[in-house]
Amino acid sequence: MRCLIVKTGETELLRDSKIEGISDGEVFRSGVLLSRLLQRHDVYWYGAPKKLQALFPPQHNLHFVDSFEDIGEPDVVFYLERTDIPLPDKWKSKVRGFYLDGDHWRTNPQVPELEDIIYSTGRKLRLSHAHWLYKLCGMTWSGEPYWSYLRISVGERRKVPLVGLNPRVGLKWPQKAWPMERWWSLAKKLQNQGYEVTWQPGGTMQSYVDWIYDLDLLISVDTLGLHIALGGRVPVIGLFGPTYPTEIPRWGVGLWLWERSGKMTHSVDRVFNVARNYLGAIRGGYRKGQYDISLSNK
Repeated sequence: MRCLIVKTGETELLRDSKIEGISDGEVFRSGVLLSRLLQRHDVYWYGAPKKLQALFPPQHNLHFVDSFEDIGEPDVVFYLERTDIPLPDKWKSKVRGFYLDGDHWRTNPQVPELEDIIYSTGRKLRLSHAHWLYKLCGMTWSGEPYWSYLRISVGERRKVPLVGLNPRVGLKWPQKAWPMERWWSLAKKLQNQGYEVTWQPGGTMQSYVDWIYDLDLLISVDTLGLHIALGGRVPVIGLFGPTYPTEIPRWGVGLWLWERSGKMTHSVDRVFNVARNYLGAIRGGYRKGQYDISLSNK
């Protein structure tokens, strides 16, 4: 069967910002569908091909496109955006996902709970993003992992761990930012403890992925970095305030710190102590890492 995923990151599945922009983290975590679909089907993903190639490992039956002219008529379309991206009129494909009904977005197959979630504010979610995404697509999530590159260890062991600090947030969620003076204080405490600290780089998506995969621990307020680390099995501490950590499975390497006030008021001492304890619990030593195309579901 030929499947088409329409997911550009213009909107988010569970709660969306009023600020326009692209959420690359939302795109990446939607790739959890690939762990199921690629087992049996040819999959086309409509989005930004170069960015998608940096996020997802290659597979002979996975294709990234930025035009519907590049593919034939699919058997099923998973329409995962709440924006109007017209599909070719000649297509008779089955469409699952969102559709516009008047001025409201509805779901097919119908998922009333999800429709309630997307129009509610401040609702705490007890089930993960993957659960709702699979439900929207007419499937049941069975714990499938992200479709992701894996981190592999290379070279000699490090004498001290390399800790990455990821302070920048996307345009859509500026309220996720943790004050920079706290980041600087955290960096100083980590260095005084004897750890090596590296800061989030600029550049391409590929260079960003490379940076994360070389870390022994990532501390992040940005969900893209958090999801990439989870996919690669890189230990990660996520700081949450205005969004709920229950949306994101920890996959055995994630540790979430959430402020119930909804504000990013985490104390430096709390984050430092959690990071120190986490690094002390890592077994097998600290090693330089890089990504590998081995997949977490194989």
